[in-house]
Amino acid sequence: MIARALRRWRLRPALRALREADAARDAGRWTQAAQRYRRYLQDRPQDAPVWVQLGHAEKEGGEHARAEAAYREAMRLRPEDHDAPLHLGHALKLQGRLVEATEAYDLSARLAPVNHAAQELRALRPEPESDTPRGLFRPAPMARVVEREALAAAQRAAEAAPEDREARRALAEAALAAHEHLLAREAALACWTAQPDRRHWQLARRTTGAPPPPSGQAASGGTLYDVTDLLSLVRQTGRATGIQRVQLGLAEGILADPAAAAEARFVVLAERMGPLWTLEVADLRAILTYCLAERHDPNRARALVEAAYDRARPTDLAAARHFVILGAFWFWTGAPAALARLRAAGLRIGVLVYDLIPATHPEYTSEGTVLAFRQGLAEGAQLWDFALTISEYTARELRRALAELGAPAIPIRPVPLAHRMNATLPEGGEAWPSALAGLRGQDYILSVSTIEARKNHLALFQAWRLLLAEGFEPPPLVIVGRPGWRVDDLMAQLEATRYLDGRIRIVHGISDPELDALYRGCLFSIFPSFTEGWGLPVGESLALGKLCLAAPEGATPEAGAGFAEPIDAYSPRAIAERVRHFVTDRAALAAAEARIREGFRARSWAEVSADFLAGMAELTAAPPPQRETPMPPRLAPGERWVLAQGAPACMLLGAGFEPPEDGGAPLLGAHGSLEVTLDAPATLLLRLAARPWAEMNRLGAFAEGAAPRWFGLMPGQEAAAVLDLPAGTHQIGLLLEGPLEPPPGHPDPRPIRVALREVAAVAPGAARLPPRRGIQLGPLAENPAWAAMLADGWDLSPDMVGVQPLSVAPVIAFAAEGVEAGEGLRVLLHLAVQPGAGGVLRHAGGDLPLPQAGGPLILPQRVEAGEGGLVRLRLSMAEGGMPPLRLVGLQWATETDTEGRLALLEGLLMAGGEGLGLSGAERIAQIEARLQRDAGVAPLPGGEAGRAALRLAGARRT
Repeated sequence: MIARALRRWRLRPALRALREADAARDAGRWTQAAQRYRRYLQDRPQDAPVWVQLGHAEKEGGEHARAEAAYREAMRLRPEDHDAPLHLGHALKLQGRLVEATEAYDLSARLAPVNHAAQELRALRPEPESDTPRGLFRPAPMARVVEREALAAAQRAAEAAPEDREARRALAEAALAAHEHLLAREAALACWTAQPDRRHWQLARRTTGAPPPPSGQAASGGTLYDVTDLLSLVRQTGRATGIQRVQLGLAEGILADPAAAAEARFVVLAERMGPLWTLEVADLRAILTYCLAERHDPNRARALVEAAYDRARPTDLAAARHFVILGAFWFWTGAPAALARLRAAGLRIGVLVYDLIPATHPEYTSEGTVLAFRQGLAEGAQLWDFALTISEYTARELRRALAELGAPAIPIRPVPLAHRMNATLPEGGEAWPSALAGLRGQDYILSVSTIEARKNHLALFQAWRLLLAEGFEPPPLVIVGRPGWRVDDLMAQLEATRYLDGRIRIVHGISDPELDALYRGCLFSIFPSFTEGWGLPVGESLALGKLCLAAPEGATPEAGAGFAEPIDAYSPRAIAERVRHFVTDRAALAAAEARIREGFRARSWAEVSADFLAGMAELTAAPPPQRETPMPPRLAPGERWVLAQGAPACMLLGAGFEPPEDGGAPLLGAHGSLEVTLDAPATLLLRLAARPWAEMNRLGAFAEGAAPRWFGLMPGQEAAAVLDLPAGTHQIGLLLEGPLEPPPGHPDPRPIRVALREVAAVAPGAARLPPRRGIQLGPLAENPAWAAMLADGWDLSPDMVGVQPLSVAPVIAFAAEGVEAGEGLRVLLHLAVQPGAGGVLRHAGGDLPLPQAGGPLILPQRVEAGEGGLVRLRLSMAEGGMPPLRLVGLQWATETDTEGRLALLEGLLMAGGEGLGLSGAERIAQIEARLQRDAGVAPLPGGEAGRAALRLAGARRT
């Protein structure tokens, strides 16, 4: 015992150093963070994750060699972890050691095939030069040779064993490394067809961004239970707490009922806007067993969840009738389109609501949680068909909240929870938390809950201080819980008082058998929470025959069923008096325990599950609320849909996209998809916005059966992708190549480099253009009709300047509105000439030598309109080859339109294209500014556009 106490005493400076290091890291003080991490590691040299944090701090501080050493130490300690080699690759790349960086990324990708290492590898190994967009890094020829040789070997292996799925997977991976995306897609689809699970679905997505077609082997069931947040938390932390523990109990009960189990499917939403995946029952049972009966082991938990994800199958929505969110409904915040798709498929949507505390008591949770909860509640209120709650109190709160939102009334059924999470544990087992070995068989008081402001642990700390100040020695207080929201002051006070000199003990991450043993061994338990949706620790204590001192707030009285001893949550002194009373008056304590044994009836999970299923039957039998079912928008030529929060266009988004934010729907990671239905053949235009740090990135757009179209991204600029598609429904895939991580210290750590802002459909054939006003081409264009002007020989993946030719004689075509056949037109083409190219450009008006210096060029044309006002303009070079220019914009007017022709003359003045799309007043102001700057003349009076044009014409003639 003395040795353990000494060890804890020695570790206190280390833990303090770790907290200081984390604070310095969060503040961007990299040198200080590195110093404090090194101090911590002096005492805890086996802590591999902290070695990784030290590497981050050294790397951000510019000490790349030291960062490398830290990452290598983390790899030595945990060779199975993919994270350290991934970051080692970053550190090596910053030192210019690209071959070693590639080896590190290869190792990371082998340890975890779906992570950022694959994208980093592709950034170091782009496609062959002929396919690489302008301005991007090109690989060394040797790297391409190695990848091609590996691809050839994989092809030979797949041909030798055509039924071997692993050989097909290897072929897909080799094709991806060699940037043969369509070959990779073919191999991945063969794997998917043979075994349609999420592992192969992800492989197919990595090839082109788009998901594979339906397999015909989807999992079917009448009721879909969403357990997304349960698996997410278990994978992240290795444990289930609070809401997730309730899901464990309900899942066990449903699986134990043969009729309910036959109808049930447990599903997860692996990507926010992606499809639902049905878990294999064996995988779910393994996770339940781990959570309820095994010791805390984060590595085992992660492996169980990832295996469950890999083996999950697509969900057959057509065979389902109900979808029920068993976990935190605000996980779906910002993605009402995902729920709307379920409604459109004919499913009725239900939700299990635990409490409304973030909305009713925002002072106890984080600002982000409050915002997400309120948004999720508002969105869900428009889509939910029924609700269950874990207490009568929560049911009343939910009815009130929905009424305040003006939402349609829905049936709500309370289903009170069980009083014990795991009633199958044997009494008198050997389990006991090793951190509390010295307390076994001793008196102590137990408090079980996450340490957060709402749970009111501060009152317990103050009550124990009061008792000590009065000369009374209370038993130790054992708190089982991890620090959470708004408790920094409390934790500082605990540390400053050395946890009241050891009288307060905190443990977390213990198993259910260990928690059960702590309840059985305590003198009594205490629960001073300010508000609850149920109050599970109260019921757990009573179910094991132990008195609980509980504040009668929120739903806690329902959990206590009249057997909990009330305490005043707002008075530490009153709490201290009740603690003193039951510590000193053991007869009173024994009487309370006898009363519990004689009268308290613990509600079991079997009863909860039966009640839950009865509630489901009752609620689903009621007619659903009358409301319009949202449907995915269909695009007709000429329509455009903006991606904004709550907009109908959100239903177009698929896996890989996050819900829309300011600036569009972010692409999370390297792969994204959307489903677009066109009423008629059209040119599909996607407008995107690159993040300011989107350097060394390019984006590919894929449609079924078509070769990808690649285009480069310019940091902080808009981009456009254009695809010609027939009528019908299309899966569009987007594939981002290059690095993904944000710059160091950026507040948003998500791997986002581009966002989708708008989807538009342009009618095929010549674009119909109005006179006078210019039309700009490329991602900044307001009018998407520019995509239809490029009749032949143009690159439909524009950059920020414009579009460039792909043939020796590119053609521009448009239909001039209101013009008869044979009518004369004046057309201005706004061009950008490549510097140093030179040569002679041939056009309808003759030959024009291109300036060697390059830059903006306006090309006047006189043409006659054809039938329907059709105009076709062809450009070529006298010397042959593709014209070295980009098409930036176009204006036209009829020869009889004097005002329109003056507008064209104004356009000649704005040779850089500044005047495109401006109003008359703005055009005049720009003319005056240009004339004053170029000719030194005084500004012209307003409205004298004609005089400006004459001055310009004279300047041009000279």
